[in-house]
Amino acid sequence: LAANSTAALALINSYQAAASCLVTWMMIERIFRKRWSAIGAVTGAVVGLVIITPAAGFVSTIGAFAMGIIGAMMVYPFFQFTSSIDDSLDTFPCHGISGFFGTMLTGCFAMDGGLFYGGGFKLLLAQFVASMAVAAYAAFMSTLIFLFIKFVMRT
Repeated sequence: LAANSTAALALINSYQAAASCLVTWMMIERIFRKRWSAIGAVTGAVVGLVIITPAAGFVSTIGAFAMGIIGAMMVYPFFQFTSSIDDSLDTFPCHGISGFFGTMLTGCFAMDGGLFYGGGFKLLLAQFVASMAVAAYAAFMSTLIFLFIKFVMRT
């Protein structure tokens, strides 16, 4: 850890992505729900922060701005699809889906090896494989935990 230019870039990019995602989220909410809400604003900001997390020190400020806008447009529909699932805090779409899209967008916007910076699909493919590995691990471990709880807490 150091207070250097990478840390400063990560800080600026975090603010940039959160702000652009928040504003985009509010515009989308206004179009589809005909109103704005404080919960929508906070959700948009959190989604923007989750999206930029894997990329904060590796993308330009314009890339962070674009990731916030694109991320809001890609993630917002998943909040509508999960309304029948018992996830009152929207944890899965806010963190799972946003994290996946943030990882994929990192493969596109990374200044060193990203798709839009002449790096081809190599980084994007690596990001995808890593995301699938993490999803598989999380699903497996969650299943083990649920089975353990089911076994221990018999009624």
